[in-house]
Amino acid sequence: MLILYLGTFEASHAITTKRKVESAAEAIAGIVARSPEMDLTRLRNVLLVSDAIADGVSGAEPKITITTVRTDANGKATVDWQRIGTVAGAAKGTPYTLSGELAGLADAYFVVARVEYSYAPNFDVGGLFGTLEFDRSFTFRPRKGSEIPWK
Repeated sequence: MLILYLGTFEASHAITTKRKVESAAEAIAGIVARSPEMDLTRLRNVLLVSDAIADGVSGAEPKITITTVRTDANGKATVDWQRIGTVAGAAKGTPYTLSGELAGLADAYFVVARVEYSYAPNFDVGGLFGTLEFDRSFTFRPRKGSEIPWK
C-alpha cells in the first residue's frame, strides 16, 4: 500500500511539474512577443515571471531559451537574437529550424521560447520513474510591431 501511495504522490508531482514547464514556456513566449524591444533588464523580469510560475518545483533550475527567428523571402530561417537564461546564445544569422507548420514561411518573424527541465522524483520507488525530461516550446508572432530588437 505504501508503494502505491508513494507512486501516486510522485506521479502527481510529475504531472504538476510538466504543467508548470508548459505554463512557463507559454508565458515567456507571450510576454516577449508583446514587447516592443528586449534588453537585459526586461529579460530578467520575464525570467522572474517564470520563477513565479515554477514556484514549488524542487530540483535543478530549468533551462530557458528565448530565440527570435527571421525568415527571408525564400523561407530560410535564421536567428535574430537568442538568450539562454541571461547569456547570449546562437549568433545572429545562425540557421534555425522552425517546426513543420512554420518552416518555409517567407518574410516572417517569430519568438520561440523553450523550457527544459529534468524532474528527479523524491521517492523513486523501485526505479519506477527515474529522471523525467520535460521540454516544451511555444512560438508566437510579435504583437507590437514586425520584430523585437535586442537593445
